[in-house]
Amino acid sequence: MKSKKFVKISPVTVVLLIIAILVTVSSFKRTEQEETNLLYVIPLEGTISGGTADFIKRALAEAADRKAEAVLLELKTFGGLADSMTEIGDAISRSPVPVDVFIEGRAISAGAYIALSANRIVMSPEAVMGASQPVVTDGTPAPEKTKAAFRKMFRGVAEARAVKRGVELDPLIAEAMVDPEVEIAGVVARGELLALTAQEALAHHYADLMAANRNEALIKLGLDHLKLVTVQQTPVESLVRFLTDPVISPLLLVVGFTALIIEVFTAGFGVAGVLGVLSLMLFFGARILSGLAGMEVILLFFLGLILLVLEAFFIPGFGFAGILGLVSMGGSIVLSYATSGQGITALVVSLLWSMVLVSLAFQYLQRSELLNKIVLKTSAEEQEGYTAVPAYQEYVGQTGIVVHPLRPAGVIELADGQRLDVVSEGTFIPAGQSVKIIAVEGRRILVRPEGQN
Repeated sequence: MKSKKFVKISPVTVVLLIIAILVTVSSFKRTEQEETNLLYVIPLEGTISGGTADFIKRALAEAADRKAEAVLLELKTFGGLADSMTEIGDAISRSPVPVDVFIEGRAISAGAYIALSANRIVMSPEAVMGASQPVVTDGTPAPEKTKAAFRKMFRGVAEARAVKRGVELDPLIAEAMVDPEVEIAGVVARGELLALTAQEALAHHYADLMAANRNEALIKLGLDHLKLVTVQQTPVESLVRFLTDPVISPLLLVVGFTALIIEVFTAGFGVAGVLGVLSLMLFFGARILSGLAGMEVILLFFLGLILLVLEAFFIPGFGFAGILGLVSMGGSIVLSYATSGQGITALVVSLLWSMVLVSLAFQYLQRSELLNKIVLKTSAEEQEGYTAVPAYQEYVGQTGIVVHPLRPAGVIELADGQRLDVVSEGTFIPAGQSVKIIAVEGRRILVRPEGQN
């Protein structure tokens, strides 16, 4: 039986692996110990739709994941879809982080239900809440069955608010927001939908505070000492949410860096290059769509990539352009995170794991038949007649006439009419003077005036 051959891992790879594991564990511990004095501010403006519900649920989940102290939902809407309204209301009610609402202007229709689902309600002086009669697609009132269901829903959320806040309020007021047939003496007449002003909402305990703006609302709510984290709605919420996950984002960087490094050391541009570019595109694309990064971040990354290419192929040595390129690429990754600490941690962890994977990959490839298919192992040896430059050695000892003055580089013409680019020993040689070829160094042909030793 043929015995199995085990790949021997070099000490360098082992050291890199240990460092990568330690830094990774340390970064996760640091994430768990992040400050919790965060206040998530979630703007909810415009028509409420399925996308709005996904956005709110994602934002509330993120606030819970980061152990935020509170959430402030800034509400300014004329309403929207009933299904989305109930989704958002349920998400607020189930949120482990207390959700307060600041009604900035209006919470009409579905907006009223969402506001009543929250912990505390703050209204701006001009704010209005209510007028929540359900309608069908063409704008006409919904059937009686639907209206009855909505009355119960609004009554239920109002009663829950009374228990949660420990206040006495009339649940018929919530029903009157839905059904114009509900009459409350001194509040609303039959045939009118109820919409409460800020003063009226305070008087009937349907609001807790009044504030002119967000800052004043935070002070009155006792949340002004917290660090604000504003969440913005983004397109393709589910995909972006996945790609910006704290585990997936560094993984994309690891795959991208590893694949591109392997591509640099293999012939042509193949699968590794495509995989690397795709991974980095997903990383930056997701963070741009999520609002975590702007186009300036991806421009900074490609600036760094261009500088590294220039350093590698056009500028000798490794100097300012190479260093600036690395700083630009690293900076673009750091800036794409919510905080610099998160960005630096992700960058360091990704680079360490990339080095480990690259080291393991090449140790495996050196012993694998796959290497023969992706790496060119043949070489053009001089003994076999290959040469990288024209063979000028045959001209050593020949003489010619200077056609273009040597300063010290210029052109001479041999006796057979052939012209050569040559260099003098440093002295100026005018046109018309006879010179002798004394040495050839690669493409460099050295001459001196004929007759000199």
